[in-house]
Amino acid sequence: MKTRLIVSAFAAALMMLAAADASAQVATKKERKQIDKHEKVLNKEISEKAMKEARKEAKRLEKEGYAVPFGQLPMDKQIEKSWQAAYEVDAEGYPFYLMSTQKGFAANYTAAQMQAMNAAKIDIAGQIQTAVSQVIETKVTSNELQPGEAVSLNAFVSNSKNVISNTLGRVLKLVEVYRTGKDGKTEVMVTIAYNSDFAKKEALKAMQNSAASDAELMGMLSKLVEE
Repeated sequence: MKTRLIVSAFAAALMMLAAADASAQVATKKERKQIDKHEKVLNKEISEKAMKEARKEAKRLEKEGYAVPFGQLPMDKQIEKSWQAAYEVDAEGYPFYLMSTQKGFAANYTAAQMQAMNAAKIDIAGQIQTAVSQVIETKVTSNELQPGEAVSLNAFVSNSKNVISNTLGRVLKLVEVYRTGKDGKTEVMVTIAYNSDFAKKEALKAMQNSAASDAELMGMLSKLVEE
């Protein structure tokens, strides 16, 4: 699993300079200290900003009639967690989490919450489809896949949203709030997150299982698994 961290433009630039030197495979101790010092300050600033903005957002939602289900964290803490998760990136600078915020409307809380969660999972499945398509493009660029293979794979991926959605097991629910409308129906809003690297790998495995009866397609999918 990829390491998660918060990388600033300053830190990323130092890392790129170090990598550009053929004799330097990693940043020097001095550069590493600069990066660590800057990241410590940056993380503190981000945490403080997230906390401040989360409180403002929580007050706005409360004014709109939203409340927190019994046993859940206070609204501002939930929002703070979701924003901190949104800042996290992996060692290559890509988002560590895929995230989605969706709403559900139903006659009772349980049905509305289930509807919101399902909608969020389907949205994340769409994001995973995009990530897999990007892997396919990379493989074509590096000549590991032929254009014709890419067309077949992309067509298969575009029809695999339900297959991918059903693989989302370890979803992190960061925000869950609700309100009752004038019509008496319950509205539930959730924000969920899913490890982007794990999601891509699990999606590829699920698609391989789905294509088990097609040897040619299985062979093309196997070229993506090690990405």
